[in-house]
Amino acid sequence: MSERSTVFSSPGAQNEEEYAQPTAINHELLEMARDGKLAGIRRTRMDLVEDWLDLGLSAESICKHLSAFNQAVILAVLEFHAEVHPWLRQCSFMEFGSGGREEQVLGSDQDNGLLLKVDPDADELEDVTQSIVIALDGAGLPLCEGGVMVSNADWRGDFETWIDRLMNWLSNPVEKGHWQSGLILDFRSVFGPGRDVLLLRQRLWEYVRNKPIALSLLVRELTDYRLPLTFYGAFITEKEGPWHGFLNIKNSVLSHLTNCVRILALKYDLHPANTCDRLRLLIAQGHITARHGEQLLQAWEYLQRKRLTIGLDCLKEGLPPHNYIKPVGLSKEEKMQLKSAVQTVEKLVRLVQAGAGL
Repeated sequence: MSERSTVFSSPGAQNEEEYAQPTAINHELLEMARDGKLAGIRRTRMDLVEDWLDLGLSAESICKHLSAFNQAVILAVLEFHAEVHPWLRQCSFMEFGSGGREEQVLGSDQDNGLLLKVDPDADELEDVTQSIVIALDGAGLPLCEGGVMVSNADWRGDFETWIDRLMNWLSNPVEKGHWQSGLILDFRSVFGPGRDVLLLRQRLWEYVRNKPIALSLLVRELTDYRLPLTFYGAFITEKEGPWHGFLNIKNSVLSHLTNCVRILALKYDLHPANTCDRLRLLIAQGHITARHGEQLLQAWEYLQRKRLTIGLDCLKEGLPPHNYIKPVGLSKEEKMQLKSAVQTVEKLVRLVQAGAGL
């Protein structure tokens, strides 16, 4: 079959700002899920990203297209399981993190949860959720090393359970990891009723906005940020191990940009989930200067494009995607781009740390 044309078409003729979001089950993907042949989706995903890069689409557009493609895969897998276990249709399958923000790259792993509206047999629930995450892994959405998946009992429950759990994680720094605040504040419904998921997100954001301690804890997580540049402008890279001499652009730079923009979106009650969309609103409303905002958008674009190209190169070599670059191997122009991105994000971090009206 012609995978790219029948499974998910390339958006070459579309406006970059309009990205395909599946509104119905893709029947070919559903048939592949039924037949247990989702492994072919891995190649399709890689080919699509390569096409989009060749077409010159922005990283923002590619990430949105890719997130929509992954959503179509999830819909097919959940629909297949719901045919055997109809009670799943009453539940909501949620995507957290980059999936919730529509910012996925090649190699983005699973971060999902299940909002239950029924009380299925415990053994059946365990078997079904295990089967779902294994099927998604087979389709190229890797298992989450941190266990943020529906197969983990901590990531499923009814509405009140989710409210209590998420608010407890946000209010108790002992109970949560640094990664969780960002992860649990960005989520969306992918399969099943969406109303309760929207209400859950609304309640959670209201809680954070109305609890100064919760917002201050989010800001406090930025205190460990260290500019990955020396006083003289040299890049600070890994000192030992397999990534000696490399810089993790996600953990060292991009995640701090994402976190800061989320904090400002909370402060000003801005509803878009996507980082770039949040940034544009912050600029439009005067919360970030036009010049700094444009620099931040350029930094995001540069860093995400690097992650996309690294992921594509890795998959072509049969390796798992990563987020590391070796500054010494970059051209002079790229070194300047990376340094500019780091300095631009560092300025935002310092502004948020200093209060920025919070």
